[in-house]
Amino acid sequence: MISKYSLLDWNGLKTHINPEHSKTLRPMLIIRKVLLNCVVGLLILLALAQFPKPAKANTLKVSVIKLNEIAVYPIKSAFASAISLNNSKLSAEVSAKIKSINAEVGQVVNKGDILIQLDSTDYTLALQQAGANLIAAQSNFALSQKQLERAQQLVSDGFISPEGLNKRETEFALAESSLALRRAQYEVGKRSVAKCSIKAPFKSVVRERMGQIGEITVPGSPLLRLSDLEAIEVDARVQPKDIESLTLSSSIKFMSDGITFPVRVKRIAPVINEENRNQTVRLKFSKNQPSIGSAGAIRWTTDKPHVSTDLVVQRNDQLGVFIFEEEKAKFFVLSNALEGSPAAINLPGDTLVIHRGQHRLQDGQFVSITSD
Repeated sequence: MISKYSLLDWNGLKTHINPEHSKTLRPMLIIRKVLLNCVVGLLILLALAQFPKPAKANTLKVSVIKLNEIAVYPIKSAFASAISLNNSKLSAEVSAKIKSINAEVGQVVNKGDILIQLDSTDYTLALQQAGANLIAAQSNFALSQKQLERAQQLVSDGFISPEGLNKRETEFALAESSLALRRAQYEVGKRSVAKCSIKAPFKSVVRERMGQIGEITVPGSPLLRLSDLEAIEVDARVQPKDIESLTLSSSIKFMSDGITFPVRVKRIAPVINEENRNQTVRLKFSKNQPSIGSAGAIRWTTDKPHVSTDLVVQRNDQLGVFIFEEEKAKFFVLSNALEGSPAAINLPGDTLVIHRGQHRLQDGQFVSITSD
């Protein structure tokens, strides 16, 4: 029997047991040896578990908070003023005596109102003369047309020569060109008379009066200065670093003398002014609008989350914040950060930001979270 032999006497067992028993005994010994190794390994693991786990080297305690709980949305501003797109100087197009001025400084006038009336006597007489010449030219044209039609009929019947027909055709062409000339002169006369009534080109306010009654106007000399009341915009000077936040902002306001006016961006000049290193931005009023020339500032709230300056630290000449990730402090670079100003951050709202103990940290350092 197998039990009569010692397990340690493996060589002797091979010599004394028969081959059939050897085939049964070998697998059992292998299984027993595997089970013994498993028991020994388990005992070793249990023994190791009794010892405390060694702490990671250079582990610091920090406090963390979610980004959406500390994010700030700073209000930015820039100097601005309300301007009129059209500050026009009305001048005479013809030379004539000023007969009347129907607008004074500060007066609001509507489009089409007659502001200055010039003496149109000479131009009216010239128009009458041009009208008479036009009537004569029309009569001459009608006669030449009839004579040409008659000559065409006679030449086909052989009563006149082709040279006679050519003469009538020439006379008709001259009459036609003369009619066009007289008609153009008549239209010029009409325009000259109309130019004696100087009208407002848009709804505006009279800012300055240069012309005086009785003066003889010179074409091109200014008589009145007007400011358009329907085309008012905000002219702002914005720092290049703030252009993006201004473009993305959904709430922009122009403030002047304590009054707020909603505005929206109309266009941004793609160049930087050389004198003050800013960019010109034009904004359009959404509802009400202030008086022309009102000075103030535009203010807008940034739509991107920012972190306050006390969270920003500098590492390797770069500004950023430390975030908690996989038991380590990770340095997140804020590319557009400036010292002393809140910095925009592009991370999910549930990101854990280290807000206490960050000044001692290095990128990749192991940290542990402590409760405040």
